[in-house]
Amino acid sequence: MGKKLEFFYDYVSVYSYLADSQLKTLDGADIVYRPMLLGAVMQATGNRPPGTVEAKRRYLHADIANWARRYALPLTMNPLFPQNTLNALRLALLAQREGTFSEVHRRLFDAMWVEQRNLGDDSVLATIAGEAGLDPDASMQAISEQSIKDQLKANTDEAIARGAFGAPTFFLGDRMFFGNDRFDFIREAIRPSISGRDPMTVAD
Repeated sequence: MGKKLEFFYDYVSVYSYLADSQLKTLDGADIVYRPMLLGAVMQATGNRPPGTVEAKRRYLHADIANWARRYALPLTMNPLFPQNTLNALRLALLAQREGTFSEVHRRLFDAMWVEQRNLGDDSVLATIAGEAGLDPDASMQAISEQSIKDQLKANTDEAIARGAFGAPTFFLGDRMFFGNDRFDFIREAIRPSISGRDPMTVAD
């Protein structure tokens, strides 16, 4: 058994898309996927999407392109942005319950960041559900169940309570790591040095 690494994310987050592609490189970690509503997290913490800050927006495109090249990952900026991913996140939670998460998860990220589709369109979500082996009509009804709604709210509220302010956010126990560029620190935390020294401890 590896160490539990919780991955809080939203499909609307391009850095979550980038980070998701690298999770398979984390030896010794058991990934727990925790969909959360990023807009609610930002609202609760007073954060702002980087695209709403002009200087950040100009930098963002170059930074994303650099990371996509680093990971050899297909990426096309979606002109339909921002999007309402509420039902997409609920579909991911349903897929976890139905045992088809990996298929739905990958299709949702690809739809947003490769295929330029609208995750706020229920017909797009129904198609994705069908592609992943779920019944499209039954799935779109199921994501409106109170248990699914409650689970997404619980994930989001928990992320906020634990200190999250954006996505992607990772938790290894009570340690939080934010962003696509924190994998070196996560690896060190998963596998402490042979000397036994905790790599997260700052020397006096």
